[in-house]
Amino acid sequence: MLNSFFQAICRVGIFMICAQALLHFRAQETYEKYLKMLVSIMILIQLFIPVGAFFMGEKKDETAEALRQFKQDMEAGIQAAEENAAAADAILEQMTLEEVQSRMEEQAAEQTEEQEDHGTMTQNSGRENIEVEPIEPVSVGTGSPETQEGR
Repeated sequence: MLNSFFQAICRVGIFMICAQALLHFRAQETYEKYLKMLVSIMILIQLFIPVGAFFMGEKKDETAEALRQFKQDMEAGIQAAEENAAAADAILEQMTLEEVQSRMEEQAAEQTEEQEDHGTMTQNSGRENIEVEPIEPVSVGTGSPETQEGR
């Protein structure tokens, strides 16, 4: 077991020396960050392969069962979340419909109230403002007023 760790450390050491040489003789400086990222990922992979083999070698069945259980738990959680989201959407839709209906009823009530107020004001103002005065006939003609009265 320790032998595999030492072999992994030796491989990583040799890889790091080669990677530093590659970074030193790179073509342009703009590629430096990409090369460093690539080298870092490759080193991590080389370190995790023996560690994964150690954990998976002895307890392979237990780890696989734990992963299956985790997958089932995640699927159940996703299913429950979807159901909760659907229920929340239905409640939100119902609340929105009720809100729209109540606002429409309020607007209708305001309109009928305005029409009633406007109709009452028109009827009252019409009764109070109309006054009729008697009209006296006036005649137009030649001559004096006495001659016209005699006719």
